[in-house]
Amino acid sequence: MRRFIREGYIVLKSELPKEFHDRMHDALDALDERGPLGHNNLLPCVPELARLLDEPVVRGALTSILGPDYYLHFHRHDHFSLFNETQPLHKDGDNHSHNAVDGLRRIHRTRFAMLFYYPQDTPLEKGPTGIVPRSQYVPRRALEAARYRLNELHNRIRKEIETEIGESAFSPRGRELWRERRQRFHAENPETMAKLKALDEPWESAKIPLTGDAGTFTIVHFDMVHGRYSANTTALSRHMVKFLFTRDREPVSPAWNGSAAPWPAEGDPLEPVWQATWDWHRRAASERCRFHLPSALTALDGSDDHAALGAAYTLGTQAKWHKDGLDALFDRFLGDDLGRRVVATYGVVAAGEAGVGRLVEALHAADAELAARIIDALGDIGPPAASALTELASATGHQDVNVRRYAAEALGTVAQGSPFDAKVLAGPLADEDALVRRNAALATARLAPEIGSRADLVGALAENLYHWHHHVRGWSIEALQRLDSSAAKDVALRFLSAARWDPMPKSGDTPTGAPAPKGVVKAAAML
Repeated sequence: MRRFIREGYIVLKSELPKEFHDRMHDALDALDERGPLGHNNLLPCVPELARLLDEPVVRGALTSILGPDYYLHFHRHDHFSLFNETQPLHKDGDNHSHNAVDGLRRIHRTRFAMLFYYPQDTPLEKGPTGIVPRSQYVPRRALEAARYRLNELHNRIRKEIETEIGESAFSPRGRELWRERRQRFHAENPETMAKLKALDEPWESAKIPLTGDAGTFTIVHFDMVHGRYSANTTALSRHMVKFLFTRDREPVSPAWNGSAAPWPAEGDPLEPVWQATWDWHRRAASERCRFHLPSALTALDGSDDHAALGAAYTLGTQAKWHKDGLDALFDRFLGDDLGRRVVATYGVVAAGEAGVGRLVEALHAADAELAARIIDALGDIGPPAASALTELASATGHQDVNVRRYAAEALGTVAQGSPFDAKVLAGPLADEDALVRRNAALATARLAPEIGSRADLVGALAENLYHWHHHVRGWSIEALQRLDSSAAKDVALRFLSAARWDPMPKSGDTPTGAPAPKGVVKAAAML
């Protein structure tokens, strides 16, 4: 568990026989990952894959990381590689986890994780996935700012194309123009591209390949930077199936078998981050430590992302003993400097209950942009921010949609273990915005023990099973299964039975690839 918190990943081996992994490889080969027979429909198409997810070694590892009763996320993806090149390093999109405030600040606490599974032997020449250990925490502010500016320029090109041809930039004609103009832009702006490459180099030089035999799987923090390490130079296909998982409840005690002693001193700039994350998993209070305030403030305002982050966590975890450190964090959290603000927020969250009163006070006078940032921090703090529940409930009716989104999500963590009037969720579950509904459904699932049986919420969740947004549908079915309500479970079971996708031919059960038994079908038709 310490290794996962520090490095951001663990590599394990399935105990299923090689014959199982061979079958999974052959079944995946037959799918169309870009079409309906693949992607989020992987499990209906290859139901036997669920055996891997139910293995004790998989369940044990995920329970240690995400706690008991974690969710299997509805998004999954088979990364197929055949004659493919290396892939640029990236962090997966926030849309499947937690939308980053300011487009930069993410969640360090382990509420989402990913599993990478190889059904075939994957040596270096097969094009394994590459990861950057310890990259899950560091915001890399200069790199993100440069990428943001580049994306703005790319979006401008895309809009120009759409205005010019009257078609989507993703149409065949639009894609062709997009490639031409993007290449031209890169050729005409060599300094910009060279700067971006230089900023990306620390990640590139730190990446490692995840090689392994068939049945190898790696569990990583959701924000781990990754990408295909190298080209698949063989003539054989390579599959890497990615599954996502979501934490249900905030930690109340260590969820692993083994030592839960305090984090050992290591002398790394990120040590305060690791220690605070370890303490969060153990539900343990931070210990008092000695530090030099002027040096911490210098690091907090510096350009070294590792040192700044370590300083923010130090100031936050020591806030109950050092008010000056908390003052410094709030000065930056409430300021206009995006880079400093993002780093300071991690410290405000690490301060926990010590900073909640000041967050609530600031919320009362905040505009919509600041309110979203404050609510996001309260949601990250979780149950220690329970004194802010009244404000969070009120914010679910805010006129700004972004505020409503973060408020609905924050309720799902902050209200755990507190008396909670579930009617607050009825409005967000019927909100006109899909992401408000999605976050409210996730909050409902997480708060099932506090909610109990609520007929009004069952009706709203049942209605959302037919919403156009698959996230709304996905979290609604989870919530229905977790509520202490026989009516909710009946609704969930009826929906899942009707939505069942049978991957076998209509003519009956036949081995994969075998012709349909026409004689049997003809005889049955004559009855």
